[in-house]
Amino acid sequence: MLADAWGIRGWKYRTSRCPMCMPDQAENRPDEGKFTEEVARLIQDFEERTLNEMSGHFSRLIYLASLRDYNTGRYHHYGLETRYSSNAVDQGLRQCHVKVFEELVALRLKEQTEDLINFFESLKEERGRLVEAWQRLRSYQILPPENCHPLARELFDRNIEIMLRILRETELWPLLHDPHSDADDLP
Repeated sequence: MLADAWGIRGWKYRTSRCPMCMPDQAENRPDEGKFTEEVARLIQDFEERTLNEMSGHFSRLIYLASLRDYNTGRYHHYGLETRYSSNAVDQGLRQCHVKVFEELVALRLKEQTEDLINFFESLKEERGRLVEAWQRLRSYQILPPENCHPLARELFDRNIEIMLRILRETELWPLLHDPHSDADDLP
């Protein structure tokens, strides 16, 4: 099994950290305890007010990736930066990004595909155009967290490529999206 080869057999997101995605370690700070508490408050605030209001893993992942400055790798959120230090915002959003990515990668491919379909449908754009743009631009490659393990990144990229190919080359879109369909109904 692939997971066994990667040394992640039996890994469950909720019970332990995924060895494939490791956020930056916090620098040694004199007020490490206060900083850790500030980051925890920020994460709770951000999850309650923002992430929990968003539908689907892809929506959350894309939003979090958009908060990362591609020149510096730091995360910014102007609303949070009015209430928390910029270092706490960076660290808290970094941790949220890793968590959302890990949750998405842990889903079965069918569940990931359903989530991607729901995201595409939320954009109110022709699905063929979206699939073509994602395949051509490959912008999904900026979605994983910065320090993502290369194997997790490769798994994510390959899953996206498979999902896009299915959606482009087959007429299975309605069957994949229909919650009442059965996998045995697929041709």
